[in-house]
Amino acid sequence: MLVNRKNKWKSKWISLSFAAAVIATASAVGAASATASLDGSSTYKNTSPLTASRNDNGDITATNTGANTQTRGYAYKSIDWWPDSIVASTNWLNPGQKENRSFIQTAGDKYYGQIVGQTVGSRGSVTITVK
Repeated sequence: MLVNRKNKWKSKWISLSFAAAVIATASAVGAASATASLDGSSTYKNTSPLTASRNDNGDITATNTGANTQTRGYAYKSIDWWPDSIVASTNWLNPGQKENRSFIQTAGDKYYGQIVGQTVGSRGSVTITVK
């Protein structure tokens, strides 16, 4: 019996490509992000809260886009009956710096980001991503 090897490999290639696409899509599904920016009018801003859909790693990214002041980013876990707890924070960032930190998230919990500046004139942003 003769087997057409060309079609056999083509079939395997298509199957592997489809499987990779499904895995990539499944990884991206459920990720949500929120951003807050300091515009020089206050010393801190919070993002809107996001609910984690699964146990995974979340991310927080902070940037400093101002001059002569420092900013810092925080990730908070929202707790209804107790003060919110910090789950991650960046170092104090000088102008032009950017930093990313990961934190462990729990499915069903709410998280939000906060950008803090040294002075009212501070500028920068924080982005929190939960999955």
